[in-house]
Amino acid sequence: MIMMLLLSACGIQKKGFLSKDLTPKLIDGEHYVYILPSGEEAFVEQFDYASEFEDGYAIICDSNEQCGIIDSTGTIILPYSFPDLWFAGEGMYSFRKNNLIGFIDRNGNVRIPPIFGGDGGARPRFSEGICAVIDSTNSFYLFIDKNGSKVFDRVIEGTLGGAATYYFPEFHQGLCVAHDKYRFGYINHAGEWAIPPQFDQAHRFSEGLAAVRKKGLVMFINTKGERAIARSFGAIDEGCCGFDYGYVQQGKVRVNLDSTQSNIDIDDPRYNYRKAQWGIIDKKGNVLEIEDP
Repeated sequence: MIMMLLLSACGIQKKGFLSKDLTPKLIDGEHYVYILPSGEEAFVEQFDYASEFEDGYAIICDSNEQCGIIDSTGTIILPYSFPDLWFAGEGMYSFRKNNLIGFIDRNGNVRIPPIFGGDGGARPRFSEGICAVIDSTNSFYLFIDKNGSKVFDRVIEGTLGGAATYYFPEFHQGLCVAHDKYRFGYINHAGEWAIPPQFDQAHRFSEGLAAVRKKGLVMFINTKGERAIARSFGAIDEGCCGFDYGYVQQGKVRVNLDSTQSNIDIDDPRYNYRKAQWGIIDKKGNVLEIEDP
């Protein structure tokens, strides 16, 4: 796919904005514009669909559900040409065709044809050059690079998530959540167990920590699999999307401070999520803020 010529190449310079200042807004029930913090419209163009910006680019779609990409000047750098386009991280985008998922790069080159399943709610994303995808029968995860080649032989039997909402594990700090018969641990870039499967659930690493769960008890571990915070925390209602406990950002993380039900499995009807007391802790487990019930 040949990239559209920028207007600047014709001598017309469009004004650029910080992508963080551009917010899509539905203005008439049918069309989107991008709004600046001042409330002004950034571009004269209107779109049938417009996404938030990610890494300086946004996805736009027309009434035929064909999608393209714009930059922060509002210039279309990839014309409407792919169905159901979405961000796949690290300069890659996924698209859907015949209920299967493939990948393009930002220039519109099809890097990986639509041969993968798992188009339910979430979309796969590249992280650290690797992407977990689901096979076309929606039976197992495999791990590929940006050319679609398998990175290692290990596959994860059985998908994650519920109610047709898939959860795609990602690599962070060299480690990725994986499971063996739904006992969770972490694999490395070679597909080897770096932290053996031993938890009922596990979440991604961030700033050196990850939340893991055993029964109704949540704890935080480091990248060696060692317990990093002495205090334990309560579980959450995992609903359709699995164990999305949150992750550390700027040294803080949101947790359920109530651990009184730690000996009850969360699938036990006696477990009561209404007892949750949410708060913010630092990386040492100190409570920084308690939210109002």
